[in-house]
Amino acid sequence: MYSNLFYIPYFNVIGGVETYIYEIAKKYNDKDITVLYRQGDKEQLNRLRKYVRLVKYTGQPIKCKKAFFNYSIDIIEEIEAEEYIQVIHAMYISNKLEPHTHPKITKYLAVSKGAGKEWEELTGIKPEICRNVLQITEEEKKEPLLLISATRLTNEKGTWRMQKICNLMDQEEINYLWLIFTDSPNKIHSPNIVYLKPTLNIRPYIKLIQGKGYGIQLSDCEGDCYFTRECEAFGVPLICTPIPSFYEQGLVDGKNCYYVPFDMDNIDVKRFLKIPTYKGYVGEDTWNEWLIDEPSTYKEEMNMKVKVKVLVPFADKYTGKMYEEGEEITITKERMEEILEVDELVEFIGEVKEEVKETPVKKTVEKKAKRK
Repeated sequence: MYSNLFYIPYFNVIGGVETYIYEIAKKYNDKDITVLYRQGDKEQLNRLRKYVRLVKYTGQPIKCKKAFFNYSIDIIEEIEAEEYIQVIHAMYISNKLEPHTHPKITKYLAVSKGAGKEWEELTGIKPEICRNVLQITEEEKKEPLLLISATRLTNEKGTWRMQKICNLMDQEEINYLWLIFTDSPNKIHSPNIVYLKPTLNIRPYIKLIQGKGYGIQLSDCEGDCYFTRECEAFGVPLICTPIPSFYEQGLVDGKNCYYVPFDMDNIDVKRFLKIPTYKGYVGEDTWNEWLIDEPSTYKEEMNMKVKVKVLVPFADKYTGKMYEEGEEITITKERMEEILEVDELVEFIGEVKEEVKETPVKKTVEKKAKRK
């Protein structure tokens, strides 16, 4: 005979009831608790299994002292218990749900006053309030190791090396979160990876990692990798392969990076938990010696007015004004190029020369001396 039996027919990948039973199991694992279920997400069940007994219901007879039913009482007639308790998790009126009661239920528990009030309005039964459990362990207070990469996921960029890093860290149960900006997601598999679409400015995200983790670049070769340079600029250490140009960039093992061998043998991922700290630097720049020293006229060019003919009706995104086909309009060259980048909406006619306004000349009024 089981002592405390919690019946949840189905465990979703994510959900409040799933968290509620996990928190109870985690906090009260010293008590005899059994979770009865029909089906469920494998990860949800595996984390519960660390703390409490799991029993899959397939129609077998069930005996217990206390049976707690959560959002379903479909097998209440099949369970022999000394006490039957129904837990009210939902807002039944707000969510337009149909309440299910049963003569065997000896007690009703609601997770909040609001949920209890709506249940009472529908059924006439006033439940007791028993709020959801929440326990934050010391392990859960620890921040995850943050990792970031911005790369194509190809062989030469070290995709297989990235997968091996994941495997090793997962095996060591290191708590980490790896942000990967790429146009080819889902090539590396780990629950700790978050794929993000490429962005033209990754620097704010690199700054988030500062003092909390690493940039990762595990390529076969690189000329002068911008990603590693950007990490260095923000003082973010790197986990990288021993590429010659990385040494040129000033990456020193144990100081501002950890080098891993190209063959990925004998890697101690636990050493990554000791994050090096250093001041950022942007490196050497000698381009001033190679560029012709003439002032730019680009801004003036872009501000120049041009006349265009509208080929396809469109609305100006700044003013909302609608332009019709065949209409001739005057805009800046910059705006014209912006429109043409999106689609062939206009056709260039010609430049609009600014009219030179004559400066009024003040007439000098000669004052004749009055003769007396």
